[in-house]
Amino acid sequence: MIVADVRILDDADLDAAVAVLARGIREIPLYRWLLGEHADDLGKRAWLAKILLLPLLRAGCVAGAEVDGRLVGVLAWQPHDLDLGVVTEGALTRDDFSAVIETPELLERLRELWTEPPLPPPVPDGVNMILVTVLPEVRGGDVLADLVAPVEEYCREYDRPAYLWTGSPRVRDWFAAGWHGRVFAEVEWNGVHMYGGVSGRPLTSRTRRQM
Repeated sequence: MIVADVRILDDADLDAAVAVLARGIREIPLYRWLLGEHADDLGKRAWLAKILLLPLLRAGCVAGAEVDGRLVGVLAWQPHDLDLGVVTEGALTRDDFSAVIETPELLERLRELWTEPPLPPPVPDGVNMILVTVLPEVRGGDVLADLVAPVEEYCREYDRPAYLWTGSPRVRDWFAAGWHGRVFAEVEWNGVHMYGGVSGRPLTSRTRRQM
């Protein structure tokens, strides 16, 4: 059995977190659509991983799983009342977008993603589980589920459910099976069939003993 230590990441962990997400990001249907013909370009994947993670990491909303001192998984979330624009002002600069500015087709898809109305939350006070990935070599155990523990703790403290939007039936089913989740909506978004899943209140694992 693989035993992971889970903690909240900070700036010192950024490079390691980006490396983990860059490996897994093309398995996330929405980001595979965004990367398009660049999905196999590790540099472009690392660029996208950084712009997704850095604001949330600065806000204290990225958890990491470590095995033998090595980061092997990340999960990012956002409470409904966290304004990332205020909390993380200046986290990303124009230089962080130089790679995409030089790639017109990628820039167009990014603009499309960021200017469309966001997918709606199922409840006004839910915690949005934005992305989660673990390295292939540690899959099949409890690492992925363990990553959710900090979100469970937050949801218990504030009596909130969690939700996610995913293009992956596997993630949809994982969330439903592990956290009393249900599908509340299905939509086509940017050419990806997206499933909206929401937990009970508060988010609670079906199997992990609550501390």
